[in-house]
Amino acid sequence: MTRDVLRALGRRWYIVVTGLLMTVALALGAYHITPPNYTASGLILLLPSKTQIGPGGNPFLALSDLDQPAGILVAYFSGASAQADVKAQYRTAQYTVQISSSARGPIIEVDVTDKTSAGTLGALDYITSQIPEELHRLQAAVAAPANAIITSMPLTIDGKAKADYSGTIRMVITATLIGLLVTGVVTFAVDGLLASRRARRQAKAEKEGAAAAAAHAPAPPAPPTPHRSPWLRPPSRPWPDAGRACWPGGRRPRTSPRP
Repeated sequence: MTRDVLRALGRRWYIVVTGLLMTVALALGAYHITPPNYTASGLILLLPSKTQIGPGGNPFLALSDLDQPAGILVAYFSGASAQADVKAQYRTAQYTVQISSSARGPIIEVDVTDKTSAGTLGALDYITSQIPEELHRLQAAVAAPANAIITSMPLTIDGKAKADYSGTIRMVITATLIGLLVTGVVTFAVDGLLASRRARRQAKAEKEGAAAAAAHAPAPPAPPTPHRSPWLRPPSRPWPDAGRACWPGGRRPRTSPRP
């Protein structure tokens, strides 16, 4: 089986070479039309109000009651209004805002993905700058006292976007597999077609050769006829009853023996 495949590929090497060149071109095209995405992230920490801290208190010791305000901010930035606001600024950017699962406490994680590094970093800076503004606006909407205002601070903000080639690699692999599959199918199809055509031509040539040989072959000799001498006659068969009807009563009269 393997030898037949290798022989077919060797016989149709020109199709294989052409298919490989087209596969390379297809893979390069997939790489260029599917550029890598860029990702960046940031962490924002909510800080308690002065009332919660108390005089001379440490704000990091009063973070346990801020999970609910953090959930409200996450719900706001996941809504249609905030998404439309970000889309108006960065059309190709995609982002998620959620409470960080890697650390306990009111830490909001922002993940941004875009087609360019500049677009990713710009969208990340815009969203992280909107978090303290929306936090203040939401508290002002409920007329929270100044000494009860919750604030926020950035923990980490990526200054460089990371290239994500996973989508590009998938497209290149898919294009390569398609190119190799098409090359193999076309190679074996052409090889089978030409082989069957060659077999038909060979069978036709053999048939015509056999017919031509039969037409030019000498006729077989006629079988010899037996020779009979005109002086030899086959012995006559006795007919004992030939003259019976000539005598009365159909019987021959008895004759006396000769002396």
